[in-house]
Amino acid sequence: MYKIHILIISLFVLSKINMKAQDMHFTQFYSSPLYLNPAFTGANVCSRVSFTYRNQWPGIKTTYKSYLLSADHYLDKQKVGVGLLCGVDEAGSGDLRTTIITPSIAYETKVSRFTGIRFGVQPGAVIKSVNYNKLIFGDQIARSGNSSPSSITTIENPALTKAFFDMSAGALIYNSKFWGGVSVWHITRPNESFFEMEDARLPIKYSVHAGTKFIIDEGGKDEFQKKSMSFACHYRGQNEFDQFDIGLYYSQYIFNLGLWYRGIPGLKSYKPGYSNNDAISVIIGVQAERFNMGYSYDVTVSKLFGLTKGAHELTIAYQFCNPKRKRTSRVLISCPKF
Repeated sequence: MYKIHILIISLFVLSKINMKAQDMHFTQFYSSPLYLNPAFTGANVCSRVSFTYRNQWPGIKTTYKSYLLSADHYLDKQKVGVGLLCGVDEAGSGDLRTTIITPSIAYETKVSRFTGIRFGVQPGAVIKSVNYNKLIFGDQIARSGNSSPSSITTIENPALTKAFFDMSAGALIYNSKFWGGVSVWHITRPNESFFEMEDARLPIKYSVHAGTKFIIDEGGKDEFQKKSMSFACHYRGQNEFDQFDIGLYYSQYIFNLGLWYRGIPGLKSYKPGYSNNDAISVIIGVQAERFNMGYSYDVTVSKLFGLTKGAHELTIAYQFCNPKRKRTSRVLISCPKF
């Protein structure tokens, strides 16, 4: 039964007809703002770097692992944010890897004294690769596995690589208590097929995200007593797949706690008996003056419960100044940063 499962996965990866890939996704998406929306580029008061690591479904062999590294900076005189996003996504037993290297730029302006608006674009390069030698084919199973040379399928080019140009764009509107944005990815619909004669256009991904933050207790002179609550939601879709995240954050001094639900139960099911019901996520974070760190764990609530062992995600961010001491007349976005 295990070999049959491997065969099915291998055939899916190697299918040359209508091969549609899905982008990597993250639970702490506000800790990877350049990947959420290019308009977030340079939105912080200080220059910053951030790193995200995600290990999805560790209970399944050859799990999915994703890495993101980003940096951005705001040019005050030009009212422009500039940044760079680099990421690697590893999936499956065939070393199917996607690497992204995308610079980004965003323009910021005010629509009123307390409301700002930003527009961002993100052109860049995507590199995909796969190693056929890591996969098991049907004839290997029929001949009792790959224990003998005669059972090994030979491929002229065991390792294939494809590079292509990609483009994304987004917009944000916000004030000190509310934010809302939309972003569109893969506008150019690049062909990601490894084979020259095949046409496998990367599906457009779209995202809508919004939230609000309000202060529960200012805490007076005691910073330890300052309390706030944030509510946020995020809808994203790509090809026939979509996802809705809704959650809240509670913050007191440097400590943060978040609770999220992911899925669209009752409104959409992909097949009869398979509802759009994915996971509940718990996020804990520490937010100091310059350093932020967050950890989240996704508890699977779909029919895969007990098999996947959820998902782990770690985020780390560093700001190159103390935002509380840097004076600015800009309108800043109040969304969570862990």
